[in-house]
Amino acid sequence: MSPRTADQNEQIRAQSRRRIIDQALALFAEHGYEGTSVRMIAEAAGTSPGLLYNYFESKQALLHAIFEESVADVRASFALADAAPPGERLERLVRGSFEILRRNMAFWRLSYGVRMQPAVLAGLGPELHEWTALIRRTLQGYLREAGVARPDVEAAALFALIDGISQHYVLDPDPYPLDAVIDLVVARYCVAARATIGARGRRTR
Repeated sequence: MSPRTADQNEQIRAQSRRRIIDQALALFAEHGYEGTSVRMIAEAAGTSPGLLYNYFESKQALLHAIFEESVADVRASFALADAAPPGERLERLVRGSFEILRRNMAFWRLSYGVRMQPAVLAGLGPELHEWTALIRRTLQGYLREAGVARPDVEAAALFALIDGISQHYVLDPDPYPLDAVIDLVVARYCVAARATIGARGRRTR
């Protein structure tokens, strides 16, 4: 048997890392972050604690890796919005957010079960607060661009609305009318914003 190439080794390493993260998230959701040991994660992932430490230096590092995955999904939804014309950014953000949610539903179902645990909130600390503040500021920018009177308040409300819909959907997806709910959010927030930006553009021509 010929030795593995560097690309093959990297692929195996990526698969092992993925398996460890998936098992850690599932165990954190089932047993709680504090109630899950590195040994439990290693056994579930089919490796040893010693080998697991080759990928993550601590359980805290694993928690941060899971957090970074949620950050990556939110960044992806903002990238979709930023690529759109000003009048379409809010709608692109709303629809893109739920498209990404559907694609990664298994991750988000478990993630929602983990993120409000007191030990998790303490473990992520200021990092979580800074990230949620950045989301609100980004939403404020889109809403301010649309001429909304209270973009700070509207951003907080829209953030909570998207987050709440997401939680309800992933916890019980089959009966949840997600497409109709998305259309309702778009009608209430995005259609008016698009009309406002369009009217402003006509006045400046």
